[in-house]
Amino acid sequence: MHGAKSSFAKAWYRLGTRHRLARNEWSAQYWEERDGQRIVPCRRCPKFDARHGECGVPFGSPLRKCVVAATEAHLRGTRGLRALELGYARRSYGKRIVELCGGSWTGVEPLDDPRRAPQLGAGGYGHAGAIPFPAATFDLVFGNQSFEHWEEALPDGSTPPSYRECLDEIWRVLRPGGSLYLDAPIHLHGHEMFVAGDVDRILALFAGDLWANVTAERWRYDHDPLPRYPTPAADVGHVRGTIKSYDGLAARGHGRQAAARCVTAPLREARPLRRCATLPP
Repeated sequence: MHGAKSSFAKAWYRLGTRHRLARNEWSAQYWEERDGQRIVPCRRCPKFDARHGECGVPFGSPLRKCVVAATEAHLRGTRGLRALELGYARRSYGKRIVELCGGSWTGVEPLDDPRRAPQLGAGGYGHAGAIPFPAATFDLVFGNQSFEHWEEALPDGSTPPSYRECLDEIWRVLRPGGSLYLDAPIHLHGHEMFVAGDVDRILALFAGDLWANVTAERWRYDHDPLPRYPTPAADVGHVRGTIKSYDGLAARGHGRQAAARCVTAPLREARPLRRCATLPP
């Protein structure tokens, strides 16, 4: 019954998306600047229902609620833009936001049938390290909860690209002045730097001449008055022993409050593309 209730709540919420976007609930500042980062306190998030003391997104885990909210906040300005989603899974909420706001959505998904080639305005096979479109095609590239998986083995067993190769490929298909938006979980799953919560290492991927005005947001980090969201036991068991580049103290941090991390990175104008096959130290 819980699954049926959640599915109904999700469908009902999606039906009301146009109305929520029309309310422009994200127009006021919803974050606080702390130590060079944006912190999104739950109490300031437009989704927080102060009357009932709960999040207004009626489905999903606390982390999933943040992903829904952040997607609305960051994709609402896509009118007239050509957007590419990296890893859209079965039903992309990002696609719905982009299209309702008057943008054009295209998606690539590594779990799709490799024979299904993507076309502009539709989805198909592809991944962050091999985007089957010409250079300077998109105004915006975004990924919801896929960033942390880019270096994992591909479905066909082939060697995955490095993070640097993926970011170079994204740079290639973005138009001058375009933007990249990514969100990913911290202390949950995926690459060890996300599991360990090594935010400095994550942001170091965007160092250099390719990206400008990189902004990091932390969602669910300042959760008061909502309850703490500890890493689920299933995720702890799944990644146990995989945090190889960190000492035991950092690895034990996996049991901390799980949170969502968003990174926005506008493209620098007219810069030559640099290729690098290794991650920064």
